[in-house]
Amino acid sequence: MKILSIYFLLAVLTLAMITLVDLLTGISLSESLHSFVTVFSTTTLVEAVCMLFFLVLPLIQVIAGAVKHSRSR
Repeated sequence: MKILSIYFLLAVLTLAMITLVDLLTGISLSESLHSFVTVFSTTTLVEAVCMLFFLVLPLIQVIAGAVKHSRSR
């Protein structure tokens, strides 16, 4: 569970940093958030599969660790 919280914290901090840099350069908050939507709406199928894989990877690690821990008991 610690691993998932660390991944979540890093993702939130990264998105916050990107948004804050946009705000510091003079871009409005709505334009900054719109840029996130634009980036994800123009991805190809292969890019979407890669992003999905890397999003699910921490969950796979936690589930595998839990299964391994339960089998060792």
